[in-house]
Amino acid sequence: MNCDHVMIYSSTGLTEDSTKSHKKEKRRGFIGVAMACALLSLVFSTFTFPHGTTAAAHGGPAYGGHSGTAARAVSGLTPQDLWKMYHLPGLNGGAGQLIGEAIDGNIPSMNSDLHAYSLKFGLPDCTVANGCLTIKYQGGQNIATGYDPAEGILDVETMHAVAPKARILLYIMNSNNSSIAVGPSQILTTPGLKAINMSYGFDGNGKAYESLYGDNPNHVALFAASGDDGSGVLDPPSIYPEVIAVGGTVVKNGVESAWSGSGGGLSKFYPEPAYQKTYGIPQANGYRGNPDVAAVAGTPVAYYELGKWTTEMGTSVASPIWTGIAALVNKPITDTLLYSLAKSKPDSFNDITTGTNGTCGFICTAHPGYDYVTGLGTPKNFVANVNAMP
Repeated sequence: MNCDHVMIYSSTGLTEDSTKSHKKEKRRGFIGVAMACALLSLVFSTFTFPHGTTAAAHGGPAYGGHSGTAARAVSGLTPQDLWKMYHLPGLNGGAGQLIGEAIDGNIPSMNSDLHAYSLKFGLPDCTVANGCLTIKYQGGQNIATGYDPAEGILDVETMHAVAPKARILLYIMNSNNSSIAVGPSQILTTPGLKAINMSYGFDGNGKAYESLYGDNPNHVALFAASGDDGSGVLDPPSIYPEVIAVGGTVVKNGVESAWSGSGGGLSKFYPEPAYQKTYGIPQANGYRGNPDVAAVAGTPVAYYELGKWTTEMGTSVASPIWTGIAALVNKPITDTLLYSLAKSKPDSFNDITTGTNGTCGFICTAHPGYDYVTGLGTPKNFVANVNAMP
């Protein structure tokens, strides 16, 4: 049973959460499914599994695709692991920079969870009180807790792990399709903002909202999770030519391969953008290719969410990794920069050449150069190369 999205019929008509989980299928079900999911959530939140693990009870629509497994001891990749994997500066990264997270629904434990995460891994504390974390609400009014507050916590902690000294703007949106589609554009002109993370997809082809993402005079990097359903399942905002779509990898013995869940393929709603034409992505047939880049998504990463340690997977890990990287470089990250750097400085990326996200042949298979599973690849010498640019 898919408990990530439910549609509830009431006496006043259809009520739905219009966000779309990148890990699960599209929303389905009615009030009976919602009740069943609630009961299952209650059961699984208290059931102890073998080997000392307990099932995570995140509930609700998981924005951007993540799956959690709560554990008594901290396990999974740490911030220090990410620094080593992607040649990041580490503890002092992000000083003086501002990065943003857009998510639907309030997150009451955000401040305390981020504090605990920072303490555990020796990161600078990042709270509302010390000015590192700023929380704003769409419309200027407090918004109710979302169906999946753990998703926003996951994103913010990932960004903090990658750029520990960067300040973070958490923008809480209302949980409906139009609010989520418009939301990122409402903080685009925030002074000093380097990037916005969007670990979610929303309904439709997004045509009505695309212009909002193109109206970006400060060149704020817009990162979106490409999805966790493998090849062919593509949603806005990741399909927008103005957005940087982030796919996923798996790490084993220090070697990355394509993650089977990494969203990818060709979006026939949008023509092939100039930066992909110039690079020469293969077999594009005139359409926008996804993703643009990738980072770890299919290997568990450690997080502190809702008062407990968990491990998480999904492209909603990969996308905020890149959002944090935007705070480590001295130039705005744009799609044009990414594709031109892949040509001029190919060692900027770890080219992923093994793994698949489906059974559709070439489009579903990682190979040298750009591919529709991991894009240009994961960060290698990206930070150093960008910072060395004139």
